Amino acid sequence: MLKISKILVGITLCLLITFFGGNWDSFSLFAQSEEMSYDCNLPEEIAITFLESKCTEKTLEEPITFYRYYTLKDDGTEKYKYGRYLTTDKFDNNGEVIIKLALDQDWGNKANLIETVTLPEGTTVYQGITGPQNPPDCYPGGGQQTFIVDSRDPDIIWSEGEKIEETYSKCSE
Repeated sequence: MLKISKILVGITLCLLITFFGGNWDSFSLFAQSEEMSYDCNLPEEIAITFLESKCTEKTLEEPITFYRYYTLKDDGTEKYKYGRYLTTDKFDNNGEVIIKLALDQDWGNKANLIETVTLPEGTTVYQGITGPQNPPDCYPGGGQQTFIVDSRDPDIIWSEGEKIEETYSKCSE
C-alpha cells in the first residue's frame, strides 16, 4: 500500500508541475522530502492552506533565498512585505501569483510587488503545495508554498520590493 501511495504522490507532483508550472527548484524540494513525514505540524488554520493539509517540516542547513509577493496599502505603506508565506516559484505577473498561490482577493493582497527573502541556516520551514481557496475555480493553488513561523527574525534578509506586471482581472465565479 505504501508503494502505491508513493506512486500516486509522484504522479500527482508530475501533473501539478505540468499543468500549474513551477520550477525545478520546487520539484527538487518535493523529491527530497518524499522520505519525510507529511504531518503538517502547524495550527489547523495554517495547515489548511497547503494542499490536503500536507506539508513537510525542514530545518535549513544553509541560507536559502525565496520569493514573496505582496502589495502596498492605499497610503503607500508596505502591507504584506514581512509575511510568513514564501515560495520558490518566480512568476512573471500578478495573475499567475494570485492563481497559483491562491491569494483570495478579498484579503487585499494584489501581489504586484516581488521581493527576495533569504532565510538563515537553522530556520525551520514548512513546505508543500498551495491548496485551493474558495472559490477554487478562481484560486486553485498548485504553486510551491513555504511557511515560516517568525517573519520578524532579525537574521532574515528582505530585499526591496520590485513591481511585477499586473495582469489579474477579477475572477468571475
